[in-house]
Amino acid sequence: MNQPDPSNKTDRLTYVKVPKKISKMTDQEIDDWANQVFEHLMSGQSGNFFDYAKSKAEKVNMGMPVYSSDPEFFSSWSLGADHPTQGRRYSNVKIQFAEMAKSNNLEVVEIAPRTATHAELLRVHSARFVIQVTEKHIRFHSSDEDGAPAVLASAMVGATLQMLEILLAGKTLTAINFAGAKHHAQYDFPFGFCVFNDMAVAATIATADHGLRVAIFDIDAHHGDGTENLTLKNPDVLTYSVHQFGIFPGTGRVSDPANHAYNKALVAGDGDEKLAEASQEFLSLVAEFKPDLVFIAAGADGHVSDPLAGLAYTVEGYVECARALREALPTMPMLIGGAGGYQPDDFTPEIWAKFALQIALDAQASRTSSVGN
Repeated sequence: MNQPDPSNKTDRLTYVKVPKKISKMTDQEIDDWANQVFEHLMSGQSGNFFDYAKSKAEKVNMGMPVYSSDPEFFSSWSLGADHPTQGRRYSNVKIQFAEMAKSNNLEVVEIAPRTATHAELLRVHSARFVIQVTEKHIRFHSSDEDGAPAVLASAMVGATLQMLEILLAGKTLTAINFAGAKHHAQYDFPFGFCVFNDMAVAATIATADHGLRVAIFDIDAHHGDGTENLTLKNPDVLTYSVHQFGIFPGTGRVSDPANHAYNKALVAGDGDEKLAEASQEFLSLVAEFKPDLVFIAAGADGHVSDPLAGLAYTVEGYVECARALREALPTMPMLIGGAGGYQPDDFTPEIWAKFALQIALDAQASRTSSVGN
């Protein structure tokens, strides 16, 4: 048998079989990798080909870090000393997620949030409302003289848009803004502890400016009414909200399939089984809708002991939901927002951290297992 010729590209690519399921490799990356593997084999140091192939593929395609907006930036977010929304939940999730990521050898890149521009906010909100909040510092029923809450509300949108930009650049498959998914915010007024609707802004930009399709899965205990309303007429956005009906905001009992708006209304006491059902229903819709991006409003207030709802999800149920999503969509870019959760010192940050971790780890595992298949 003739020895392959290192100068001949056909010989190189014939001799070095590239695993079929390596994703997101350009032709040039495949060729460069084949050259390196070929040279390694021809040097007499071949060892196990697939062990070497796996290590090379990991350097090219695996090992993607997870990106997260720095939650600590939002630690001062509060709507009052006795209000259920407290910014320390962001400080706590920062600590827990960092510890979990480190113990699982997961690299996390934290990004300092930026504020959203007026132009970005105007993609889904009225000019009058944007000016009221950002310049007059009017929010809910009070005026904030220092303007700090207005800056944080704008930064919640800016942070989500930073995560969108990172996903669009192909730097990761998992991007997180724990302070994001302000899903009740409406066109011209704040609602349900939410000022600006970051996911609606991000979905509008992804679809209108980049020609992509977005599917939004909202597992917060409260109906994602604002996100649904603000994207309802966008044919490239699908929304699916699973929530307890009969509590705030009192909507979300019916679906609007013609506009890709789906709701699963639960009753008090419904638990992990219903959350799993919702995950499978969402995935069935995704299979038909074929989005380019998936956004997840990972509200932790469906937990059995959360004070503002009556659902009975467990921490394990949330983790299983994340696992089901990532196993079904291993290469899908996913943007996670924390949405609601009113146990700031224990279950809320724990659920957020474990949910995001599962999405990220399963993405890495799926990419690694594809090598050599």
